Amino acid sequence: MNETTLQFLLTTTMEIATLACAYLGLRLFRHNKWLRLAIIVVPLLINTLLYIIYRTPTFFYLGVILLLCLPFVWPRKSA
Repeated sequence: MNETTLQFLLTTTMEIATLACAYLGLRLFRHNKWLRLAIIVVPLLINTLLYIIYRTPTFFYLGVILLLCLPFVWPRKSA
């Protein structure tokens, strides 16, 4: 498998994973708040690492999507 094919597969996988994790992290209202946070942060770190490796703007924008979701799942004292 050459590098272009690998990058295409990683991009497609991370696009699907980012959308799924953003939806799950925002919709799991009654579950553990740290689990919700982990659902958002883990793909964010993977997207950051892949952006550093490949320098493709797609991974950067996927990370921005997850960063925008982060304030909505951040644990609060009142919750």
